[in-house]
Amino acid sequence: MTEIDALLILNHLRVGPITSRKLMDAFGSAVSIFFASERQIAAVSHLSSANVEKIKQWEKYVKLDKVWSIIKEQNIKLVTYKDETYPPLLREIYDHPLLFYLRGELKPRDNLAVAFVGTRNATGYGRSIARKWSYNLASRGFTIVSGLARGIDTESHIGAIEANGRTIAVLGFGLGYVYPKENAALLDKIAEIGAVITEYPWKKYHGKASFPLRNRLIAGLSRATLVVESRRRGGSLITAHFANEYNRTVFAVPGSINFSASSGTNQLIRDGATLVTTPNEITEEFEFLFPMPGKKNNGISVAIPNLEGNEKILYELITEPVSIDQLAEKSDVSIEKVTTALLMLELKGLIRMLPGKIYDRR
Repeated sequence: MTEIDALLILNHLRVGPITSRKLMDAFGSAVSIFFASERQIAAVSHLSSANVEKIKQWEKYVKLDKVWSIIKEQNIKLVTYKDETYPPLLREIYDHPLLFYLRGELKPRDNLAVAFVGTRNATGYGRSIARKWSYNLASRGFTIVSGLARGIDTESHIGAIEANGRTIAVLGFGLGYVYPKENAALLDKIAEIGAVITEYPWKKYHGKASFPLRNRLIAGLSRATLVVESRRRGGSLITAHFANEYNRTVFAVPGSINFSASSGTNQLIRDGATLVTTPNEITEEFEFLFPMPGKKNNGISVAIPNLEGNEKILYELITEPVSIDQLAEKSDVSIEKVTTALLMLELKGLIRMLPGKIYDRR
């Protein structure tokens, strides 16, 4: 038995990371746990006799050869707490997983991540905010973390993809199970351009109990959590709770007092979450980590998002504050197309609108 074998067994037996860490500290390694006596294990972890028995007779419950066969056949990557690729932000939380399963690739730039969470039954307002804001932040280099659920999660992942940015989906089930079914293609796309991670073994799903554990990973992977739209008892509030517990920033988008879909976010604001009405208010929180596009950091130019067609033409023309009419005249582009291109440049965080509908670079 190797150390990673032992971590896999503990994962399949559903021995949590805190208990596993206590056992490893007591016996020196994950492997050593399985050579300790029942009395020794029970004394360290205060596990029930049934769970101690599972550890001592793990071969009855875990077919290790089959586990490895699935991992290899499905090209699943394993990431342990000792690996260099383990996300630094996730390592900071006290209950970080000792092992998780990965499709795609984790990158150093994912250390600048914002979680987008919200209700599955989102309004048009919530969906629009999630998609536009994730597009905006992904364009600026932020990684968007969410949970692949319907509603706010789905729109957030799509916005990041549309911006050619990074997004991470955190699942509350194994990689061999897809929920909702209509997001199967979206999951594959996220794995292609970002990462999909889960603590759960292949095809494992434990119902609603899975999602609070999933939500702690969403909060743990992110420097901040943005609650776009949530009811008072929504799962998004659990993610916000974890973010607070991990000393991470919680942002909330205010909504109408007449809609239940905003009751949770409005309550979060009342309880101390930071109210935000534009994505710029989020980026300002992290300017010390990540300079605005087009500026320089220690003399090194920061890459800006890819610009196409009229966006590129207009951005090059905005060398000083200028009006829409002036831009239309200089570019020989219609007012309607200028307006559309300026909106996209604003969403990408490259320009800002000043009083009097004057535009300038950031």
